[in-house]
Amino acid sequence: MGAAANRANRMDKRSLCYLIICFNIFVLCFWLVSVEPQPTAEESAAAAAAITTQTSANGSKPNQINDLSSPSRTLSTYYNRSLVSLDKAATVASTPTPTPSPASQPTIATATATNADTQLIDLHNFAYLMTQEPCATHIQALVLVHTAPRNAEKRALIRQTWGSQRMSSHGSPLRVIFLLGAVPQAQQQLQHALKHENARHKDMVQGNFQDAYRNMTYKHVMALKWFTQNCAQAQLLIKVDDDVFVNTPQLIKLLREPNSNQTTATSGTALRMLLQQRRDLMFCRPVSGSRVKRSYRSKWRVSFSEYAASYYPTYCPGFAIVYSADVVQRLYQAAQLSNYFWVDDVHITGVLAEKTNTSITDLQPFVLYEADCERLLSGERELEQQQFLFTWHSIGLEQISALWQLYISQNYTLTQRSVEPDSITDTGFS
Repeated sequence: MGAAANRANRMDKRSLCYLIICFNIFVLCFWLVSVEPQPTAEESAAAAAAITTQTSANGSKPNQINDLSSPSRTLSTYYNRSLVSLDKAATVASTPTPTPSPASQPTIATATATNADTQLIDLHNFAYLMTQEPCATHIQALVLVHTAPRNAEKRALIRQTWGSQRMSSHGSPLRVIFLLGAVPQAQQQLQHALKHENARHKDMVQGNFQDAYRNMTYKHVMALKWFTQNCAQAQLLIKVDDDVFVNTPQLIKLLREPNSNQTTATSGTALRMLLQQRRDLMFCRPVSGSRVKRSYRSKWRVSFSEYAASYYPTYCPGFAIVYSADVVQRLYQAAQLSNYFWVDDVHITGVLAEKTNTSITDLQPFVLYEADCERLLSGERELEQQQFLFTWHSIGLEQISALWQLYISQNYTLTQRSVEPDSITDTGFS
């Protein structure tokens, strides 16, 4: 009886040991899947050496995603290309042009000098599927709205509120244009709808790269390209997402009012002086100390081969960025000579800004966050007391509409020089 009990006890202990071993193996496997290990010193050195020798051509396949829905700087040797390649059949939505042989394949520098109109970073058959007339000479600020093809409701709301036709007519210093990429060949009904929308409003620019998360850098550089080629005489490029409210009444007022050294310093005069700054302006809400996502579960996962440093440089989140014209030109030129990296905000306003010695001016005091927006809409605070240029992107469509109606209800007519008093309608300045 005692021997049997001992055997049973030993079996229980053995089972417990097996259970512990299996649990540890499970934890180890989970960790290996979730976290990419740090490279060794030898691997880092090899990666740095590879970066210095690689050409503009990239043989890897693009990672397409078809769901359309105080500066800290990194060393340049940490930076590497993404998995997006020159394989036009996979990356470019339109019919590709024949690819030259490797011996005749031009470098990016050569393409920039000889065929800049059809080059977009590492795409050498770039073209606009839809474009617009160049800016008139009186335009001071071009607002380029990044949008997805299916976001027709958001575009319609912008056209009815802060981006209405009245805001960019009658001598207004603003122009609003929507930027988007191409839709898949299987969704041509959507493309027909986009063409009809553009024929009606004449405010859309579409590139022939597929509209996808991994192609966002193409869209951002297309914004720089279109401004450089069609609106270079303007003072500012304002890049925003389609879920942001731009305070266009205040923006027009600030652009029209001349600077005066006699004016008492306030947040309004400080903002006006920034917007009328002619050079070296990259105005945004900076993000510092952002750790690179390595987990395979993250939508924003970046491999060591794409970006080897553990932290990104200080960069501008893409919901709202204001560029002066000279900054647009030098970032565009740097982007055309660079390797592709799909995290567009980091690539353009972090890595390329560092390479072009472009610093960030902090926009945070002029961003309207959700709590302050609710105070405005509830009447706790007056519009005149709230100096802001953009809303935070957590603001909903209903809040954007209500915020605009607040301007209308208070008869916010800007100045007599920009909008006639009788031009306000129930949908805004349209």
